[in-house]
Amino acid sequence: MAASATRSSRSGGVRPVALCIGGNVVFGGGLFFHAFLYNFYLEALHLGPEVMGYAAAALTAGGLVTLLPAGRLVDRLGPRPAMLLAGGVAAVGLALGAVLATPIPIYAAAAIAGSGGGLWRVAVAPVLMRLTDERTRARVFSWNVGMILLSGAAGFAMAGALPSWLGRGFGLADQTALRAALMVGAGATAASVPLFGLIGLPAREPASRGAEHLVRPAARPAKAVLRVLPFVGAVALWMLAAAIAAPFFNIYFARQFDLPVARVGLVFALAQSVWALGVLGSGELATRFGARTVLAVALVGLAPAMWGLAWAPTLASAAALYLVQGLVGPVTNPLIDQVLLAGVPRAQHGAVSGWRNVAADVSGILGASLGGALLARASFGHLFVAAGGVALIGALGIMVALRRLPLGRAEVPR
Repeated sequence: MAASATRSSRSGGVRPVALCIGGNVVFGGGLFFHAFLYNFYLEALHLGPEVMGYAAAALTAGGLVTLLPAGRLVDRLGPRPAMLLAGGVAAVGLALGAVLATPIPIYAAAAIAGSGGGLWRVAVAPVLMRLTDERTRARVFSWNVGMILLSGAAGFAMAGALPSWLGRGFGLADQTALRAALMVGAGATAASVPLFGLIGLPAREPASRGAEHLVRPAARPAKAVLRVLPFVGAVALWMLAAAIAAPFFNIYFARQFDLPVARVGLVFALAQSVWALGVLGSGELATRFGARTVLAVALVGLAPAMWGLAWAPTLASAAALYLVQGLVGPVTNPLIDQVLLAGVPRAQHGAVSGWRNVAADVSGILGASLGGALLARASFGHLFVAAGGVALIGALGIMVALRRLPLGRAEVPR
């Protein structure tokens, strides 16, 4: 991690920031393995796109039902207990998903894994808010996402190569090799628990001049949530676009361009590396120009890239457009978190983070289900055209909300 990103994390110091980001990296390892390999595992079980879509929706639904309780847990007990619980629950769900073979149990395992992921997502942003001040916040948020993406690049490459390596090295059948690789991912997520346990949070949050004039510390949590709900709703609509297409990119490259699983893994790994660099660059831009400004600019890339994928004639063009569409989410997610949490006092971070993640999970459930049903009845072209249309409408909604809502700026004073 760059020294500038951590040296001035005055409220928590370098070690807690490094432990938090390191824990997030290994927690995400299992999720990357699952995201890449699970559709291939379901194909090996002779289950089709609708089951794939419903499994992805169940993963998201499991997170959804835990988000608001997780927000209360974060606000009452602190975010670290939520992160510790998240690692254990997610690892159990991922491990179960690797051995179950019929739709209903598969959906149940996905929901368990998703509940762990939901707890984790609610807690991460409040932890980083406590460990940073206004001068370091944008950099640390972007480094957190960037390091997760870089590790995801390695994870996708490993996930793509591991089943064939296990098959050749141990004589495993394809289905068994996929199960073993998924179990390796579950073990990575379990390894996050001791790292989260070592994080030491500061007793008090550093003073922030940019937010307290907008929402007084004595304000009731419900009032703070109501203040940001219109913006959260616009975010939910925009995120629906990516959710329609995201669960199916692995089989898109495999089917449309006849790529073996290992080659698809390399495409995903390259994309993750590019996205990580883009996120780090966006953190520097947000430090200079403000999170709201960079967020507004980043929103415009998703719809054109989705529409381009609908007619991409070659693997090279499809891979390039996949890079563009996939960069938008990692760039915008930490910016959205900063804009939201900088506008409310620390005592309400958990509640607001919970609702922000509700928006993401509702979008994920609807998007995965709609995408799976659409792909079962139509083509990848129709899938990407629909996603692009939703992206355009959602981006316009966020831009309007950014102009009209009295949100915190999450900007660095100069």
